[in-house]
Amino acid sequence: MSRELRERLKTVLIFVLIITGLLQVGILWSYQNQGTPFSFLSTLFSKDIQVSNETIREKLFVPDKLVVSNGENDYWIIPENHDYYDRFYDEVIAGLSKITSGNIELTVSNEKWEDIVKRRGLMVDFGYTFEPDLLGWFLGTGSPVQDIPRFSKLVVRRDIIREDTGTFYILGEGGTVYSTGHVRYEQAANLTNVITKLEEDSRSKYRRYKTLSGSKLNKPEDEPDILYVVASPRYWPYRIVTANLPPAADNEEALARAILGEEEGRYNKYTYNGDMIQYTYGSNIYRYYSDGYLTYRYLGSADTSRVKASEALMNAYKFIARANGPQGPEADIVLSSVEKKVGGVYEFCFDYRVGGLAVRMEYETSDGSGNKLDHAIRILADSKRVLECDWLIRSFKTERTRNYNDRLLELLGRYNILLRDINMVKIDTGYYIRNSQDGILEPALIISTREGDTVCLDMIAEEGD
Repeated sequence: MSRELRERLKTVLIFVLIITGLLQVGILWSYQNQGTPFSFLSTLFSKDIQVSNETIREKLFVPDKLVVSNGENDYWIIPENHDYYDRFYDEVIAGLSKITSGNIELTVSNEKWEDIVKRRGLMVDFGYTFEPDLLGWFLGTGSPVQDIPRFSKLVVRRDIIREDTGTFYILGEGGTVYSTGHVRYEQAANLTNVITKLEEDSRSKYRRYKTLSGSKLNKPEDEPDILYVVASPRYWPYRIVTANLPPAADNEEALARAILGEEEGRYNKYTYNGDMIQYTYGSNIYRYYSDGYLTYRYLGSADTSRVKASEALMNAYKFIARANGPQGPEADIVLSSVEKKVGGVYEFCFDYRVGGLAVRMEYETSDGSGNKLDHAIRILADSKRVLECDWLIRSFKTERTRNYNDRLLELLGRYNILLRDINMVKIDTGYYIRNSQDGILEPALIISTREGDTVCLDMIAEEGD
């Protein structure tokens, strides 16, 4: 063997040893610290769920309600499977993008919200309040170049003459109304034609609603844009759904995989009184209770140096996504609140939605703390990781469909509640989980009050149905 060949072999062996050493360091670092000392190695050792910005926008940047108004106190909630849902929502996104990018000026308006919601056009309630930077991230426009308030609701008043032109009204968190000039969207649907179709199908396909303010029923303490049903027919078809533990709950190995994902092999498992299983690794502790209540706690310190809502939300969504959809294919997980906490970390709350209807809850946790969950998932996160999680895991499935009376005034009468005695800020049509025995859920009107309470009015099933 020539000297030149020996030198080449030595060089190759040295490179192999260097790479092997780096791999070993990366593995040890990953197992001890959930990370790597060198950014270019992170993709080799990362066990994180790979989620793109586009995926999160698609899953979470969706309205809680998208509503069409004919300007005569008739409203229709547009479901996601409606032919015009995407076109209406694209119009909203296009207008918001122009506002955040500064192409359309947003100014304070002297008009009242209760008058604006009576206008002909689109009404959108996202169900949670946007910070301006988070809105810019969702839209992909970056931080807004003009002052935009925190908000959760907006109205697009359509021009009567030009269907491709509208005016945006945004309700700021403090109650101030902001508006734009004319915003043009060339792909806008013909609202007149859509309203005509909705009116024709209001007895068979689309439920017609009114607002409290439009019907002169609202008190000063009530939100004027609350929708309620008064129109015929009296009974309407709704799903009856089951809310059970996921199949993985009956198998400890499957349960561990569902909770921990690919990191299952790292964790030590302990069982307490047959009612709670604890998984521990380093600074990470998971506890799963037999009723489906899951907790996670990170015992290390939070990173408060530079926390962006979008980065924290990415970490929260990855944490949920790694569980591989225990809610089942018939249910979605939707974002329902965003709050910046002391220290700069963010708290995100998520809820289930089945067939487009909300699933709300008031659930006493089974860890003996006496705390109650009012959201399916609560996550505390910073820019690097999830710090805390409380999650009531349920798997949803449709049992059958039945006709129910969903009229607000009749249901209030059934429960002997006077309209003047309850200050309403929101009404959800959906399902309500009260305790661990709620395995079968029937539809209800779920009222959120000004005082922070929840009033659940179970709908009345049609006799003989």
